[in-house]
Amino acid sequence: MPTAVLADKKNNDSDDPPPQTRGTSGGSRGCETQTEASLNSIPDIILLAPNQSYGQSLVNNPTFAWYVKDTSSLQMEFRLYEYDKTNKQSRLVKEIKDETFKSSPGIMVLSIASLELSVGGRYLWQIELVCDANRPSGNPFAIAAMKVVSTPPDLQKQLSQSNNVLTKANLYNQADLWYDTLKIALIPKDEPTIRELKKFLLEQVATGTKPELREPTKLALINSKIHQLQR
Repeated sequence: MPTAVLADKKNNDSDDPPPQTRGTSGGSRGCETQTEASLNSIPDIILLAPNQSYGQSLVNNPTFAWYVKDTSSLQMEFRLYEYDKTNKQSRLVKEIKDETFKSSPGIMVLSIASLELSVGGRYLWQIELVCDANRPSGNPFAIAAMKVVSTPPDLQKQLSQSNNVLTKANLYNQADLWYDTLKIALIPKDEPTIRELKKFLLEQVATGTKPELREPTKLALINSKIHQLQR
């Protein structure tokens, strides 16, 4: 099935807006000095997530992915919060900041085997680059909002009727299931259909940056090496 059938779906959460996030797709600046040149360059961190909306997932242990521009190997910190939209408070449910959790230039894909989330739950996830451990307030970071949803009966039936990975990705995309679609796109499999799927999703991420940065961001994401992380 050609990837052209993939639609540019938008998460319609007008009645359930996510909390304000910083750097959902635009990211935040890196460890360099905040000069005029750096402020007009591609951000050092770009989360592969929808911009200012809840990215949805069927699975309770979704794959998290982000882009790192800096060629230096920097200490990273990952945090996942459960968000209560009633009282607008967030509770830390997972944190990773061990000494082996370091960045590499390109797209980093994190899978957490022990992670169990709740269907219907709202979450915030964050990546932080540790530029200076003695001045954490200056560390660049980016945050995205996500929610875990149940599988609609019609979708479950359609998924059970196909073993084709791109067909499944198309079904996920049509159902506005960003994380499930992204998980397929980032599998380490060098096939033309997977490459086209990845390109399609990365182009959607690039549209969340400033207009003048969309094209260079798209090229940087598409040409990035993918690094798989397991925790």
